[in-house]
Amino acid sequence: MRILLILLAFVSISSSAMACGHDTRCEVPGGYYLAAVPDNWDQKTPLRLVVYFHGWNGSPEGTFRNRGMVRGVTDRGALFVAPFARTGYWRQIGRGRAESGRDEAAYIRAVMDDVRRRWPIDESQTLASGFSRGASMVWNVACYEGRLFRAYAPIAGGFWRSNPDTCPTGPVNLRHIHGLADKVVAYDEIGIYNSMPIPEGFEILRRLNNTQGNGRLADARDERLTCTRWDKSGTGRVLELCLHERGHSIPAEWVGHGLDWLAGLPDGS
Repeated sequence: MRILLILLAFVSISSSAMACGHDTRCEVPGGYYLAAVPDNWDQKTPLRLVVYFHGWNGSPEGTFRNRGMVRGVTDRGALFVAPFARTGYWRQIGRGRAESGRDEAAYIRAVMDDVRRRWPIDESQTLASGFSRGASMVWNVACYEGRLFRAYAPIAGGFWRSNPDTCPTGPVNLRHIHGLADKVVAYDEIGIYNSMPIPEGFEILRRLNNTQGNGRLADARDERLTCTRWDKSGTGRVLELCLHERGHSIPAEWVGHGLDWLAGLPDGS
């Protein structure tokens, strides 16, 4: 009987540890996150993964109110994860660049460790995406923790305060979307919140990826976008820059489109 009680207690603790999702916080060191699995998931097939970093003063709860964005991911058979930025914004990471406050690199590593503990993940189909200051976090993770994800899809945000000299984790797959009329995070000049020009960040990645030529036009998956793709490189990694004529915005479907782009990357990239 005593052994049975111990086993029941263990099962209860294990079930409690797994009981989190879109309406119950998944607690990790440094904070929490929310998550949603596809409706028809069989509880065993490895899941594709999108980790979405919210914008300034956003939250995981606010992100989940954008049902179109979340369903655009889960309907593609992927797990949707929304981490939480303390005091409303993500801090820069990296040696000599990290801002005071929570160690964001340690936090996102804790999130990823917890996600992999709770769900089986298809490691070939992992994507980090985000908007505005959340996109800045995506660039930071790609630069300093680039092995955490197979690919990166930031939207309307890049490096802040300054550009790094280089990215220690080396070449990455990255698709960036930006509006040429963006008044919040300017595309080709320093923005009002000290955001760095996106082309300068891209040059850092192009050097790391050892890309050749000026790129070529790519299938945008959206008539609003004009995309240039660099896939001729010594590293096998792919870079894509997609521009539109609008301002600081993120249509809900663009995160799901990032998953489509990831699925089309060449094997071994």
